[in-house]
Amino acid sequence: MRRTFRTKVRDKAGTLNRLTSIFVRRQFNIVSLSAVPTLEPGITEITFVASIPDNNTLRTLIQQLKKQINVITVEDITDTNTYNRELVLVKLQKPERESQLQAVIKPYDALVSILHTEQDYIYLQACGPRYTMNNLLDDLTSLNIIQVSRTGSAGII
Repeated sequence: MRRTFRTKVRDKAGTLNRLTSIFVRRQFNIVSLSAVPTLEPGITEITFVASIPDNNTLRTLIQQLKKQINVITVEDITDTNTYNRELVLVKLQKPERESQLQAVIKPYDALVSILHTEQDYIYLQACGPRYTMNNLLDDLTSLNIIQVSRTGSAGII
């Protein structure tokens, strides 16, 4: 089962390595990872999305994360009322007709914007829940995708 963890840590060398090593040693796949500074100086919030097999393993994993040096808090926020979003940047081969692109992105309305248009390429940005970004990318495959860049999931409660 896919779980989302939010941790607050002190900005010290090696902290991220120690946290990811806990997942690696247990052979859990980290689906996405996002680290951002908080409003508190010297404190970073790290969000992990990982595949965890069961609830017993989940409890053990949380206990191991909490024991690490420089960890302030650890929360499993999967089942809480959160707003999770990803940012997706896409470079497309410019379609023959602008209407082709508009037909694909119209259902995503305010989530997608055109960043830049060149002679041969169009650059898009989209922000939304992971499943919506997956659907958008599936729909864009009807056009010629040159490059995609995605952030990890960021969430607030």
